[in-house]
Amino acid sequence: MNKKLFLLICFCLLVNSHYAQGIDKPRYQIVTHRAGNYLGTFKLELFPLIAPNHTRNFDSLALALAFDSTAFHRVVPGFVIQGGDPNSIHGPISTWGQGNVNQPTVNAEFSAVRHLRGIIGAARDNNINSATSQFYICVAPATFLDGQYTVYGKVTEGMNIVDTIVNAPREVNDVPLQKIEMFVTYIGVNDTIPVAPTLISPSNNSVNVGNTQSFSWSSTNDAVLFTAEFSVDSLFSIVNYTRTVGTNAATLPNVLGNTKYFWRVKANNGGHESAYSNVRSFTSKAAPQLILPIDLDTGVVLNPLCKWTKVPGATTYLLQVATNTSFTSGSLAYYQAGITDTIKQATGLLPNTTYFWRVRGNQGTSQGLSSQIFTFKTGVSVGLENPKAVTNDVTMQAVFPNPTHAEFTASIDSKLAGSAIINIHDVNGKLVLSEKRNALPGGNNFKINTSRLSKGIYFLSIELNKNILTERIEID
Repeated sequence: MNKKLFLLICFCLLVNSHYAQGIDKPRYQIVTHRAGNYLGTFKLELFPLIAPNHTRNFDSLALALAFDSTAFHRVVPGFVIQGGDPNSIHGPISTWGQGNVNQPTVNAEFSAVRHLRGIIGAARDNNINSATSQFYICVAPATFLDGQYTVYGKVTEGMNIVDTIVNAPREVNDVPLQKIEMFVTYIGVNDTIPVAPTLISPSNNSVNVGNTQSFSWSSTNDAVLFTAEFSVDSLFSIVNYTRTVGTNAATLPNVLGNTKYFWRVKANNGGHESAYSNVRSFTSKAAPQLILPIDLDTGVVLNPLCKWTKVPGATTYLLQVATNTSFTSGSLAYYQAGITDTIKQATGLLPNTTYFWRVRGNQGTSQGLSSQIFTFKTGVSVGLENPKAVTNDVTMQAVFPNPTHAEFTASIDSKLAGSAIINIHDVNGKLVLSEKRNALPGGNNFKINTSRLSKGIYFLSIELNKNILTERIEID
């Protein structure tokens, strides 16, 4: 084979490979006619690095001239224009916007890109995977759509024409009184690379950084997404936490306390990502230091004492014991919020099982940072460890029904009378219900209304005469 021809083929394959990976953003111009007369032209580009399937779908439709003569059939001032329905070429106006059941659909590709002025998104019905050829263009911020509709492009020139379309006289169903047709033409690609962001706050080497800290960086030319990475390694060989946002700021993820982190940001313009920003570091706020059970301990009793160090300013602590490090509701084996001491007995653990545990110190309603995670494996012994010399004065007889819906009954047996404090926390440790009930000697049935709580896993605690009874409940 001729050497020059071989090199040319290799170059073409490389270009096609880059395009397939969403390297270059395809650009189009849309010429519009109203009632057969030229109205104006605007230009757009698509986001193959963010929504590759929707970009590919638009490309194929434009190549097949499927958009030509379709109408912008919906115009809502202060919101969007919408078009691209094949029914609007020759079909009755009553069918415009209903689509064609024979059109292929595209699955949702949700992202953190904001619905700002000029953004293009995929129209759909109630099924998130029902997008076809119809698209909308925002004429004003519509951020209430964020994360619910697929964004796959933006208008780059001619928003004044889009404004003319959205302000066209319309009938009661937002259909323009005179048909506004579109004719879509491919005009090339945008291969620009966004400039790397510059970190703004917090300042480098900040200390005592908590989970309310906002991290910010400079905006950069045409970026629509930013990815902030957090690592305990200055080389980022492992990225511990990631935040992908559509603005130039993000809140701190739930990082561990007492830890030095490094962070950096890169920008995404829909086709290319920038180089990373400069790197800064910070040290997170104090968090409990775990003491017992020691990390990697084995043969631990089934009701172990969990001990940790005190955190300055913390008023309560949250203890979680789970079967995996995600600490999701389904993996939680023991959970207790509102602990005022630095010691708590975990109960209900299974024999010969590996558990992970952590503690978070809270100051009032402000959540603190979590401790590091320790792991241990239980043996078979119940053990005699006891954090508060618990007596047999109070026992939990039953919680029913569980799962529950609008109401459940907690049945306890008490040897003494007293005031019972009933608390329900969600899986994040937030107190969602608190009541006081009078307990009498003998059996007590406390009916608890949960109708205002959402579905999910919760944790019930009943404190009576310095005894604390706990139970996991599920609301379905």
